Amino acid sequence: MDNIKIFENDLPSEIDLSKEKVIGIDNEALGLVLGRDPLTLVQLGLESKQFYLIKLNRKTYEAPNLIKVLSNPSTQFIMHYARQDLLWLKYHLNAKPKNIFCTKVASKLARTASSMHGYKDLVKELCGKDISKKEQQSDWGNPNLTTKQISYAAQDTEYLFDIKEKLTKMLIREKRFDLFEKCMKVIPTLVDMEMSGFKPSIFEH
Repeated sequence: MDNIKIFENDLPSEIDLSKEKVIGIDNEALGLVLGRDPLTLVQLGLESKQFYLIKLNRKTYEAPNLIKVLSNPSTQFIMHYARQDLLWLKYHLNAKPKNIFCTKVASKLARTASSMHGYKDLVKELCGKDISKKEQQSDWGNPNLTTKQISYAAQDTEYLFDIKEKLTKMLIREKRFDLFEKCMKVIPTLVDMEMSGFKPSIFEH
């Protein structure tokens, strides 16, 4: 696993990602309830198959180098279910990536004949790989991550690049890419709503 680097608290300042055009992001927490469950890990994946796992300081959540990377407007950040990832990044780190690509939204707009839009589903359908999500519910508060957890964490960003490329082609083919881009601009507002205690359901009848 030489291509996977693990860091405590923050990304080292000597790692310069400012010239990366695209970075895959995911994160892990001890649960799914914002405000109760701590965010413990942020994963950054590069198209070169280099992965950086940052184990956050849960007492301070100080990670200025990581936040600097996430704040770079020249980098596009690929996420699966960006609304949730951005919500947790903003709540814990006050990080606000602007240039985002959500593979979940892209799939729902491009693959309208399917109801299967999870990351595991997209990896199988678009990349031809079977992956396990078993470690998703493992103990991410463990100070010593297991080999399986480390592999899983890297895997969660590994296929984002191929998925993005294939979904983009489908969206362009179906003349839905402009709509997708508009959706991406809405996500930060949805995050702000949830931070204020409101759900997107307020738009429903």
